Order: sequence, then C-alpha cells, then structure tokens
Amino acid sequence: MVEQLHLRELPAGVSIEVQVQPRCGANKIRGVHDGRLKLAIEAAPVDGEATKQCLRYLATILSVSNAQVSLLSGAQNRKKVILISGVTAVECKRKLAPYLTDL
Repeated sequence: MVEQLHLRELPAGVSIEVQVQPRCGANKIRGVHDGRLKLAIEAAPVDGEATKQCLRYLATILSVSNAQVSLLSGAQNRKKVILISGVTAVECKRKLAPYLTDL
C-alpha cells in the first residue's frame, strides 16, 4: 500500500499528499486513498487545530522534529500537501510501511 502514496522529492525534502479526517477517537493512519495518506485526527477543524495535530502526528510517525514538518497547501481543506524536510521519499516510505501493512 505504501507504494501507492504520492510522494515527491523536492530540494528541501519530500512532499506528501494527505487527507485528514478530523474529530476521530484517536490519531491513526487509515490507509491510502487516491494516492493520499488518510489520517484520522482527534482534533476538531477549528482554528487550525486539526492541521496542527496532523503535522505533529506525522512528525512522530516519521521520527523527525516538529520543525521539519510544514504545510505547503490545504490549510482550510481536508486535502493537504505537507513538506517533510531533511528526508527522502525512500525514508518516508520505509517509516510509513509498518503503519500500512495491517490495514
């Protein structure tokens, strides 16, 4: 499933397309949908809280600092593009694979 992800190598790192499902019981990866990593996020989409929690959750999963994860587009949208600085697409796929194998 990890090979279906839309990851793009950029000079600063890797961009990943994400679809956020806010107001869920727990932060969790729900799979890949149309090439986007589908994330269930606890926070409500109020004042950007779901987006902030999404960025922090990705940082945790990918074992990078919060400062290395930033939003490229989709601040007011469930579909987002996120930049992971200082990593390659291969590293991202390797770190995400364990979360996608049991789905």
